[in-house]
Amino acid sequence: MAYSASLIAYAFVRKGIEEGKPVTQMKLQKMVYFAHGYYLAKYGIALVEEGFQAWKFGPVVPSIYHTYKLYGSSEITDADLVAASEIYKAELLSLPETAWEAIDYTWDATKDLSAITLSTWTHKIGSPWADVFQPNKNSIPIPDQKIGEYFTGILFN
Repeated sequence: MAYSASLIAYAFVRKGIEEGKPVTQMKLQKMVYFAHGYYLAKYGIALVEEGFQAWKFGPVVPSIYHTYKLYGSSEITDADLVAASEIYKAELLSLPETAWEAIDYTWDATKDLSAITLSTWTHKIGSPWADVFQPNKNSIPIPDQKIGEYFTGILFN
């Protein structure tokens, strides 16, 4: 079962606040992408319902952008400003262990990296983003199959 990308993003926002390592929207996009790639590689199914798109600074899920755009490029230090925060708090309790495994693994791997570092990583030649990106176009989908294959090669080979 796949979950709302904004819900998975909210899990990272909460971790950032709780651990004193708040994330920006750009970093948040990359963390959700990494967790999604990990989940695809390990379980062969999508973690998030919505597809990723190739934007200038890397993979983006538009719903995460719209949910968190009120923070601009600032660190997200108060998740309660998000319109659906009460719903997300309740839904976090129902996430299965496999989803939390992907979230926790990703958090541990990326929490100390900058958004720019993560964005640069997503831009590597041969990455799913690099394979589909076209300048001045923000809506080009990045196929889950490409993401899963890429992460399988990185994480499990």
